[in-house]
Amino acid sequence: MDYTRIYNQIIERAQTRKLEGYVEKHHIVPKCIGGLDVKENIVELTAREHFLCHMLLCEIYPQEYKLKHALFLMAIGKQKVKEKTYVIGSRVYERLKEEYSAMLTGKKQSQDTKNKKSKSMLSVWDGKTKEEMSEIGQKRWNTRKENGTDKITWGNKISQSLKGRDTTQANQSRSKPILQFDTQNNFLKEWPSISEAERQLGGDIKSAIAGRQKTAAGFIWKPKN
Repeated sequence: MDYTRIYNQIIERAQTRKLEGYVEKHHIVPKCIGGLDVKENIVELTAREHFLCHMLLCEIYPQEYKLKHALFLMAIGKQKVKEKTYVIGSRVYERLKEEYSAMLTGKKQSQDTKNKKSKSMLSVWDGKTKEEMSEIGQKRWNTRKENGTDKITWGNKISQSLKGRDTTQANQSRSKPILQFDTQNNFLKEWPSISEAERQLGGDIKSAIAGRQKTAAGFIWKPKN
């Protein structure tokens, strides 16, 4: 398939029209491969066209990590406004996860990159109501159920590795109630346990509770005293 030709057709069509209603701005030549943040390099697309263009760019530049990162964030719902939604099937989601994971394997990231990623993920929740945040969490859980990732397929390996160990203390720790706050430290919800919160929202909440990271799943977490 000629991905470049399809991409150019979408861009050329967009340059000769004026969209009404909701639009998204797109860099024709991505900034990560030398594109400039100037008017001549920006085009207005529909949300669907924008997502498709990023999928095509990942095919055109398969080794460009930042393009895969951008597409992955779009796929998991990095939305600044309510209208900005991308609905993808389970097969596409699985493929994006696998490719994104492969790009990260063995890749050493600078602290600056880690800080940017953390800031980027936190921006997902900025300005959203409690209802919207709950809806996003439920959508992610539904996607995991569609992909079969809601079930732990590696349970036997864990069972073998824990044989002979005393896990009583760890289990008691994970069963204690925890408190969920937004990034402005406003209380949102009390959860019965770390495992329940991780099951519903994802993220390494245990590390956040232990103080090894500031947030998990876009929220601040604290133990209930």
